[in-house]
Amino acid sequence: MASSARNLDWGCRGDDVTSLQADLGTLGYDTYGVDGIFGQNTYNAVLGFQKAKGLPADGVVGKNTRTVLNEELNGVSYVLAWGDSLEAVALKYGTTVQAIRQKNGISSWILPPGLRLLIPDRVNAAEPSRGSNRYGEMADWWTVASKVFAIGDVATITDLDTGLKYQVVRKGGSKHADCQPLTAADTATMLKIYGGEWSWARRAILVSVDGRVFAASQNGMPHGGQSIWDNNFPGHFCIHFLNSRTHGTDNLDPAHQAAVHKAAGLAK
Repeated sequence: MASSARNLDWGCRGDDVTSLQADLGTLGYDTYGVDGIFGQNTYNAVLGFQKAKGLPADGVVGKNTRTVLNEELNGVSYVLAWGDSLEAVALKYGTTVQAIRQKNGISSWILPPGLRLLIPDRVNAAEPSRGSNRYGEMADWWTVASKVFAIGDVATITDLDTGLKYQVVRKGGSKHADCQPLTAADTATMLKIYGGEWSWARRAILVSVDGRVFAASQNGMPHGGQSIWDNNFPGHFCIHFLNSRTHGTDNLDPAHQAAVHKAAGLAK
């Protein structure tokens, strides 16, 4: 909550009232609009908060109410920054991704920076994470994965569902990794994973490179240019990571992002 030198009550207007309304809404006390005007709905929300926290219910946001409000906000909310993941937030606060999703009514895996999340109580149940041998690290494409898995690097791919492994080389791509199987044997393994027929279907994979294992997603359709001529793969294919985008539309691909979360152990 923005600091305010004055008590806030019915009839007050200003940025501090706007901040109060937003913070009350974050904590579940709806003011039915954030307009900077302390009216009936804001008054009712303040009363509800005061009663719930054992404060004198006078509808006035003075020092004591402001202190408790800030304590509640600092303890139960988090504003997403660019490159954040729900996994990282869950680890930070000792909860689970599922609990955060349920608390905030989240159905999409694509979350915008600046979103304020309510943090649920700490839980004891452990979720799969990058510490598990089965799953990969949720690494932001722009700040981490694209730098570790640089153009020219060779990586080992593990298909999450089958456990089959093969090697690829990153040949290009700026918004995601454009890759080619390293050898004809690697192409044969990849084709086996796709049931003998190339497909645009997204598959959850682990990308092992430079001592790290990243959660990722790939399609299995040769397209575009190629630079390896003896690997039996006529083109390249795409590997996506957390927050990577399509080259054509510059958008997040929901199917790829869902597969990335699956590879991190955060979705089925």
